[in-house]
Amino acid sequence: MNTVGYVVGEVRTDEFTFVTNREIAPPRLEYIVVQVQDPRTQTTVDVLAQVTKLSVSSRLLDTSLSYNEVAQILTRISTSQPIIVGTAKVLGYLEGASVRFPRHATMPGNPVTQAPDDLLKRFFSQDVESGIDIGSLINRDNVNVLLNPNGLRRHMAVIAQTGAGKSYTVGVILEKLLDLGGTIVIFDPNSDYVKMRRDESMRVTPFADRIDIYRMPTGQAGRITDAEIGGSKKFTMKFSALEVDEICAMTGIPETSTNIRKALQTAHDNLRGRDYAPHEYLRELERIASGGAAADAMMSNDNMPRGPEKSRSNERGRGVTPSGMEDFEKAAYNKANIDLGWEDLGSAADDDELAKPFEMPASENGSNGKNKAPSLDAISGAQKALKYVERISRVDIWGHEDVPIKDLMRPMNLSVLDLAGVDSWVTEFVVNKVLNDTWGEATTNGLARPIFFILEEAHNFVPGGQGARSQAAQIIKRIASEGRKFGLFLVLVTQRPYKIHGDTLSQCNSQIIMRLTNPQDQLAIKQSSEGISEGLLADLPGLNVGEAVILGPIVRVPVMVRIGQRLSAQGGNDIDVVKALEDARSQVVIDKREREVKQERAKAKKTEWVEELDA
Repeated sequence: MNTVGYVVGEVRTDEFTFVTNREIAPPRLEYIVVQVQDPRTQTTVDVLAQVTKLSVSSRLLDTSLSYNEVAQILTRISTSQPIIVGTAKVLGYLEGASVRFPRHATMPGNPVTQAPDDLLKRFFSQDVESGIDIGSLINRDNVNVLLNPNGLRRHMAVIAQTGAGKSYTVGVILEKLLDLGGTIVIFDPNSDYVKMRRDESMRVTPFADRIDIYRMPTGQAGRITDAEIGGSKKFTMKFSALEVDEICAMTGIPETSTNIRKALQTAHDNLRGRDYAPHEYLRELERIASGGAAADAMMSNDNMPRGPEKSRSNERGRGVTPSGMEDFEKAAYNKANIDLGWEDLGSAADDDELAKPFEMPASENGSNGKNKAPSLDAISGAQKALKYVERISRVDIWGHEDVPIKDLMRPMNLSVLDLAGVDSWVTEFVVNKVLNDTWGEATTNGLARPIFFILEEAHNFVPGGQGARSQAAQIIKRIASEGRKFGLFLVLVTQRPYKIHGDTLSQCNSQIIMRLTNPQDQLAIKQSSEGISEGLLADLPGLNVGEAVILGPIVRVPVMVRIGQRLSAQGGNDIDVVKALEDARSQVVIDKREREVKQERAKAKKTEWVEELDA
C-alpha cells in the first residue's frame, strides 16, 4: 500500500490529522487507511477513513506579512516549501461481515496509506445479497457500491434540489429493483418515468414487457405522447364503488358536516346495487333536496297505465331514463350522459325492448310499499351537498373499470401512474385511493410479496407545517409507521424536505441526498436523520450533478457515490433553451421567406391579369 502521509498532532478515535506533500497528497473525499492496535485481541486492524479537509500553509509566508515583504522573500528564495495537512474521518474496520468502530486511536507517527480497491469493494459491496448497483465511489470509478435491499424495509427518501439528478437516480434504482423481482408502483406527477420502456435511442429496454403506464382519461395533451412511451392504459375509477367517506375526502367535506354526510349516505344507499355514474348520483341528491316531490308524484300515480318507452341503457350499463319525465327533463338527462362520455349509442335490440318502469329504491319505498319523505336534515344536507358532487361529476377519471389493484400487485412488475396535467386535488385522491385499497388488501388478506411505492413530489402529498393538508397524508403516515409489518414500503422523492411532515421523513431511515443548498432543507435533513454528520451536511452544496451521499441501513457506512448509468430514457429532462431559441429564430426566417414568396406570386398573378385585360 502506498504511503501518502503520517499521523500528526492530537488524535481521536473518530478523527485524526496527517501531514503529506504536494506529490502524494490524496484528494478530498479519498479513502485512506491507518493501523490501530486492538488491545482486546492484541492484533492490528486496518481502519478505513475518508479525507474531509486539506489545508496548505507556509512557515515563511505567514499571514502577518505584507505584500511587499512576501515579494522580497520570494525574490530571494524563489519558492517556499508548503506544509500540507489533511483531516480524516474514521469510518471503521471490517470484522467478518460487520463494520466495527475502533475504541482506540491510532498513534502519531503511524503511516497513512491509500485504501486499496479490494478493501473498498469488501467494505461497500461484499456480503450484500442481491444488491442494487447504484454506481461507484466518487474518487474510484472501478469500485462499485451495492445497496442492501433489506434496508428498504425501513423506507427511503431521495432528496435533491431541482436539476441535481434525483429522478435519474431513482430510475437507476427502479431498473435494478425490477430485475431483482420487485413489485413497484410509481405516482408520477411530472411524467418523469413514463419513458422507461425505451432508451434514449427509442430502442426497447430489456424490461419493457414488465412496465405498465397508466394515464388519466383527461382531454389534456401530455408533453410526452403515447407513441413516445410505447402506449398506455387508461386509469379509471368506478364511481359507484366509492364509499361515502371517500367522496367526502375527495370533495373536502369535513367530518362535522353531519347533515351533508347523511344526505350523501342516503343517496348512496338508495342507489346501492347499481353501477351508477356521478350524474345519476347527483340526480338522486337533487331528488332528495327537493323533498322527494318527484317521487311522491310518481307514487300517487301508481295505478295509472304506463306506456311503452324505449330503454336508454348505454353500453356501460349506466342505468335507464326514468319513466314519467317531461321531454325537457329527458333532454337534460341525455345531455348529461353525452357531456360525460356515457351517451347511449343505441342498438337494434333497444328498439325491441320495453323500458323498465322507474322504481323507487327500497330504502325510500319502505316495507309496506309506501314512499317515505326525506327528513328535513336529509333535505338540508342534500341541498348543501349538490355543489360538492357537481364538482366531482366534472372530473374525467370516472369510468366503467375500477382501480386495477390486482394488476398493480403483479410480481416483478412496475406500474407508472402518470398524473401529469391532473388537478392537485384529484391527484391526491388517486394516491389516497390506491394506497388505501392496497393497505386494505395487505391487512385483510396479506400480500404474497412486498410492494414498493415511489412517491414523487412527496412534499405535496404528506405536507408538514400548520394548516397543511392533503387527502393522502393520513394513509402515507400510516404506511410510514406500520407498513413494513405488512410488506408495504415507501420511497419519498422530493426537492423540498422541509415541507414534508417531519415524522414521516424521519421514518425513512435510509436516505440518498444529492446537491442541496437551501438551509431550511439541510436543517430538515439534520433533524430527520440520525446518520448524517455536520461534515456530510457541509458537503451537500459542493456535490456535482449525479453525485450523492447515501446513508442508513441500505449501506454499511455513509458513502459518497457517483450514480451509474441507467438503461431507460428519462422523462424529466429539462428543455434545451439554447436550441429552442435557435429553432425560434429559424422559424422566423422561414415564415418571412414564405410571406415573400406568397407576395411575389400574388404580384405575378396580378401582372398577368392586367396584361390579359390590356390584350
